[in-house]
Amino acid sequence: MPRALKVCAAPGCPELVRTGRCATHATHAEQQRGTAAQRGYDHRWTRRRAAYLRDHPACRLCPAKATVADHHPASRRDLVAQGVADPDADHRLRPLCASCHGRETARHQPGGWNAR
Repeated sequence: MPRALKVCAAPGCPELVRTGRCATHATHAEQQRGTAAQRGYDHRWTRRRAAYLRDHPACRLCPAKATVADHHPASRRDLVAQGVADPDADHRLRPLCASCHGRETARHQPGGWNAR
């Protein structure tokens, strides 16, 4: 059975959507967010992340295998804004599984994943 349509999640937008934002606001949100490389997740981060997860294979919050190198306690965005020289240093990361990372991000970032 199809679900009822909802109002777009962008404040003041009357568009009806299945989930989240309408096409216009979704596009705008993605442009504001920038690409992964613009946010600092380039080939150097990919190599560093792989090495960190190899050295820290277990999730810090549950017994699962770690698949995400999470910036903690401050997000990478906050560290860069503070002018931290190396926001990807090992002491600024913690190993998490994907489900714990999603839960922690939703809990600690304002509005969860997309409200930035």
